[in-house]
Amino acid sequence: MKNLVIADDHVVLRQALCEMLESKGEYHVLAQASDGEELLRVLQSQQPDLVILDIDMPKLNGILALERMQQGLNHPPVLVLSADESARQVRSAIKAGAKGYIPKNVGMTELEFAISSILSGKTYLSPSVTGALMSAEGPSLNAPNSLAVLSKREIEILGHLADGKPNRVIGKLLHISTRTVDTHRSNILKKLKLKTNAELVKISICCGLITV
Repeated sequence: MKNLVIADDHVVLRQALCEMLESKGEYHVLAQASDGEELLRVLQSQQPDLVILDIDMPKLNGILALERMQQGLNHPPVLVLSADESARQVRSAIKAGAKGYIPKNVGMTELEFAISSILSGKTYLSPSVTGALMSAEGPSLNAPNSLAVLSKREIEILGHLADGKPNRVIGKLLHISTRTVDTHRSNILKKLKLKTNAELVKISICCGLITV
């Protein structure tokens, strides 16, 4: 069971998110906060595995709360969940210490994958966010590339492919046939509008599936 703290000033959204996550049976929400100051007070008495944090909050916004958190010992990793997908805001959050950044319209599959990636020590940036960053920093992969279009199994296989594992090894790991792995690979390439394994590796790095 992974313990979470969720900070967002939108009460309905925050409570809905708590209910959705707890319904999965893998997460427990230790506490909720409606602004950055309340979050910092909560963290004085709670030790979550992960904080899910909005940026635009009253009293003390998410970026300032992140910076304050970094000053403490053993601070939990933070996943930013924000309606602002601008490159400027993403850079500010990462610079302040966030381990991940996803938009509020993200699907549950990608949210869970982001949580899992961060808890395993990786970073995670939603493809829509990396699209904004890449557009701001120069040409790269097309912005439409998005893990949100992939199934949970396809995301899992993408991570193994990007790590350089051959299809037969992936098949053994996931207890599926080599042919099934190849079918998934073809579907992943088609959905992400990619052509080569090199492009798969690049999008996987951008999205935090693998680290370099």
